Amino acid sequence: MPPEANTSEAPLHDAAAVATVVDAVAQLLDVDEDTLALDAPLQAIDGWDSVNQLRILVFLERELGAPLDYDRFSTAETLGDLASLVADTDTETAAGART
Repeated sequence: MPPEANTSEAPLHDAAAVATVVDAVAQLLDVDEDTLALDAPLQAIDGWDSVNQLRILVFLERELGAPLDYDRFSTAETLGDLASLVADTDTETAAGART
């Protein structure tokens, strides 16, 4: 089996992406990072509503320097989904397009 093959069915989360998402949610919703579980529904987080959802989208895009896939963002159900989206965002291409 090639070393890059991944046969795991469990979602893998990039540690930097997880940290970025957890930091954004904790800061903007004023919640303790320790209370944020990757598999918890976003709707269960104190302060999660449509306005704060958009604030988090803008914050993450600013942090990454790249736009996020809005369809994936708006259908994300957990912090893990958002972390996967952040990890999949191609910040190098976005940075190159701006120069």
